[in-house]
Amino acid sequence: MPRIDEKEGLEGFAGVYAHCADLFQGFMYNYGLLWSHSRLDPVLKDLVRLKSANLNGCVY
Repeated sequence: MPRIDEKEGLEGFAGVYAHCADLFQGFMYNYGLLWSHSRLDPVLKDLVRLKSANLNGCVY
């Protein structure tokens, strides 16, 4: 799989999303709402992050 260079000093997915500022801004807005204003238990949210990372082969 080709690797996309990270941009603007941001690491990981943020550096990739930074190639399209509108997409990055929209993602960060929705991501913030989901993780900081949801009714999900914090432990469950962390389990979701771990499962997602594992399914995508990411080191978490």
